[in-house]
Amino acid sequence: MRHFATVAASIAATVLLTGCGAGDVGQAPAPKSNSVASGTPKSADAREVGAALRDADPAPYSAQIRAEGYLGSTLALVMAGRMNLNGSAPTGKVTLTTADSAPADQALKAETILMENATYTRELDDDGTAGQWQRAGLDSAGTAIADYGAYAQLLLDLGPKAQKGSEEVDGAPAYRLSGKLTQDQLRTVDRRLYDRMRSAGLEEFACDAWVDESGRVVRFEQWMKVSGASAHNVVTLKNFSAPVPVSAPE
Repeated sequence: MRHFATVAASIAATVLLTGCGAGDVGQAPAPKSNSVASGTPKSADAREVGAALRDADPAPYSAQIRAEGYLGSTLALVMAGRMNLNGSAPTGKVTLTTADSAPADQALKAETILMENATYTRELDDDGTAGQWQRAGLDSAGTAIADYGAYAQLLLDLGPKAQKGSEEVDGAPAYRLSGKLTQDQLRTVDRRLYDRMRSAGLEEFACDAWVDESGRVVRFEQWMKVSGASAHNVVTLKNFSAPVPVSAPE
């Protein structure tokens, strides 16, 4: 049997921005989506966005998260679930599923529980049966949730060129920031990604962030090169509420 926990965690790491491949930044064709609409549903400027990010409630909360990983314009992997954020470490439960286009020997469906000190993963079969849970330490699994608020602040700090104005995300106004972030900018924001970028020789990548009125990032997109192919990651967060209980499997 393949070492499934390692495989699943590795794929999740790519989707969640904790790992990236070598190569130059490339803009992959954007997948069609109805979640973002152009226009200005409500007046906003960079000062308001900066204040929203600065004054965002620091209390822990949970959010429904969906991350889609594209290779070129082809959907490769979907991760969906609910995560607890703003705590000492992100925790939650997600399902990883490869797209229908994946070769049969590479297809997977898995359930992952993220704890503060480890992850637990098991394979799910089409008939609903589940495999054995496999535990991996955070360092070996490489799975983590990026601090999207910190990324938004880095984009805001790029100045007027990164400020794209108000758009509608899932029916609510959000301010879009867009630009390229360099390896050095991530040194204090995301040390794990910084180290991986250094080892991969990746100097920068392009990304967009949409910030709502509460200072929370509700959508994040990233473009990079992975093993010579253009990769595009799309992350959405919504249905914010109080933290949910998460426990290790018995």
